[in-house]
Amino acid sequence: MQRTDTEIRGAKNSRTARNTQNDDSRSRKATGNKPSSNRAANRGTGARKNRKGAAAVSITGPDLDQDRPHHPFSPSWLQSGEACPCYRSRDSKHERTIAGTIAHKASEKQEDDNRLSDDDALAVAECLDFYDSRVAEVRAMSNDLVEGAETYLPIDDLVFPDCEATTAGYADKWLYAPSSRYAEIIDWKFGMWPVEAASNNLQGMAYAMGIFRKFPDVEKVRVFFKQPLLKYITDHTFTRADLSAIYLRIQTIVARARIARAKALAGDWSDAKPAYPLCNFCDNLGKCEKVLEFACEVGHKFHPLGIPADITPSLIQDAQNTKLAMELASTLKVWCDAFKRQVNDRVIRGDAVVPEGYGLQTMQKREMVDLSVYKKTALAYLSKREFEDCLDTTFSAVEKKIAAKAPRGAKESTVQEFQVAAATAGATKLGEPFSFLKVKSEKPKTSEPVNQ
Repeated sequence: MQRTDTEIRGAKNSRTARNTQNDDSRSRKATGNKPSSNRAANRGTGARKNRKGAAAVSITGPDLDQDRPHHPFSPSWLQSGEACPCYRSRDSKHERTIAGTIAHKASEKQEDDNRLSDDDALAVAECLDFYDSRVAEVRAMSNDLVEGAETYLPIDDLVFPDCEATTAGYADKWLYAPSSRYAEIIDWKFGMWPVEAASNNLQGMAYAMGIFRKFPDVEKVRVFFKQPLLKYITDHTFTRADLSAIYLRIQTIVARARIARAKALAGDWSDAKPAYPLCNFCDNLGKCEKVLEFACEVGHKFHPLGIPADITPSLIQDAQNTKLAMELASTLKVWCDAFKRQVNDRVIRGDAVVPEGYGLQTMQKREMVDLSVYKKTALAYLSKREFEDCLDTTFSAVEKKIAAKAPRGAKESTVQEFQVAAATAGATKLGEPFSFLKVKSEKPKTSEPVNQ
């Protein structure tokens, strides 16, 4: 479906209209906001200091603590979706993902959060200082300024069965100078993977389209991506002349993904394009047949006696071949671990070069020597309850010691007696049940009679 530049500029849907009506607009005056030597602590006071210059209107979107609509083909997905139309992002519990979420909330609320490390808190302060510098520069060239944060920015008014708009998302910060017909978008990235350059960054392009659509008089949108932990910043200025090409590119990516997802649901993964490190973050990793093709090939070469040569993704996915599937997964894990150890050893010996993007790192794991002394030292920093909350006592470690002290013939019953006593006292309880596959120890079958 073709759309003209005029249609893209002027199109608005009911969601945008509702956001505009509910904008929490307020005036803000200035007194200057100079970065201090302790920027993280300064930012943690809970309120931004007012800045010098003319009053500005501020528009904020929904709070990050609230549930908000998430587009199935969001701007942050587009770059990965272009690489592989079958890509689906996976919810991550990685510590950097969690820290990034907390950092985004801290930057939105402009308040410190004690859960952040000093480096992450400083990164938030650096982002907010950068935002202040952009406000000052834009205000210097325009006497009117509108500031926005976490505003929902759809790129068009198309309606699909599962969503509205081809794509839409929330930009961290944006600035709009009506008299200059100019706008800026600032997006923070607190991860350790460098983002695509702004000139080719599809997330930035989608946000820019959203701003062009929201403000039909804007002629230029400058997009910034700032990654403080990497000391990296990239920016690019988009114009209305770029809109047609950007819109076609985004529409193509989303249309291909819709087709690929429908085919994948029907068992056809022919549109998938496996790539590193994209597959590492994809929710389809265990289902994608294109990845399975590679896994089958590696599995047979590494363990030809256990993994047949005629193994195929369809065979692995067959409901009657779950045993073969589990054997393949176990084989691949062993191969991967062994191969990584081999490469690591070769590099350490000097027989191979350090892979690009990697670096040799030496570390030592700590061992507990005296728990009582450790506890005494920790209690100088923590309360007794805080210290006890940190203890990760495993059932197996305690029960092994109880069994070791129990007399021969009563070890199992003594452990069971302890388990009942701990549960009765309220020290333990059963969690939610879960199921998993476990290899059974079975005697090998034989057709030959056993001589007695």
